[in-house]
Amino acid sequence: MGMNISLGYSQFYKGTEPLKKYGHGEGAKDTLVKYEFNTRDAQGNKVMEQMSREETLQAMRDIRSCYGDNVIVEFSGDGMAALVESKGKIGSEGGMGHNIGTEGKEGIEGKGSAAQQEIEAKNAAFQKEIKHIDKSIKGNPAYSWVYEADKAVAAALEKCSEAEQGMVYDVIRQNFLIGNRGSMTEGERLANISLGMKKAESIAETFIPEGNRASFLEAMGMIAKLARAGKADVNGNMDYGVQKGRYLGHGSNLVYTTNAIGVMQAMDSKSYEEYQKIDSSQDEGLGKLKYLTNWYANAVRKRPFMIEQYEKQRKDYILKILV
Repeated sequence: MGMNISLGYSQFYKGTEPLKKYGHGEGAKDTLVKYEFNTRDAQGNKVMEQMSREETLQAMRDIRSCYGDNVIVEFSGDGMAALVESKGKIGSEGGMGHNIGTEGKEGIEGKGSAAQQEIEAKNAAFQKEIKHIDKSIKGNPAYSWVYEADKAVAAALEKCSEAEQGMVYDVIRQNFLIGNRGSMTEGERLANISLGMKKAESIAETFIPEGNRASFLEAMGMIAKLARAGKADVNGNMDYGVQKGRYLGHGSNLVYTTNAIGVMQAMDSKSYEEYQKIDSSQDEGLGKLKYLTNWYANAVRKRPFMIEQYEKQRKDYILKILV
């Protein structure tokens, strides 16, 4: 269960608990994760303003994107405007209150009244509105994790066909950022990158919108520079020196967020080694999730500027390569 904790929301995390698995195949659910956004703490002190509906939806998208399909994320608290509004509407229409932020928990408990069915129908409509899974690109994008370059490429491909998008991402995968150089010599690998740039130039002339061509070629050139700086280990596996982040959205709306596991790997190698040793086969990743959550909470308490330091190191390396 590959997961990343959304760094800006860890203070609202309230715990994780296993569920009796329900559903089948990829849609099966086995874990419940809880987040609670309250405007006041237990002592009555105000700790946050109520978020707008837009801010609420964005927070839900950000947090949900950190978990696999086997996880149900439960949201609660008066700090999330959309929850308060939805709860009020359903309470008046259906005769009972409901935490609209919970992804099907009531269904797990097996309630089947007419009122509950109405609630679940409204909940399903709301979840459809806030669901944040990128289905516009059916192929798998190839990212360099140089945000400016990746966003420029994604924006240039927004109106292109799936096949055209695939051609571009194949250049990135097969010519630029290959995973293993195999039997290629270093000279052959560099020649392969140069070939990729020629392909990019041809692609730009063939189907990239005219208004995006310059930024597209600049972005592909940046990725090619990153590729040339890559190093192979004794087994031919390539390392391009850039820690992976996480992207939300797609096209011109692509947004970069920090990857908590990447932060651990770069800033606390000992903890990362322990994290890697955790066996996920017995609890389907729950142990790793708890370890990561606890590590992050303790790490930012001890090192408040850890994320800023991590991102600075990351950006400094990219600048060094691209200059």
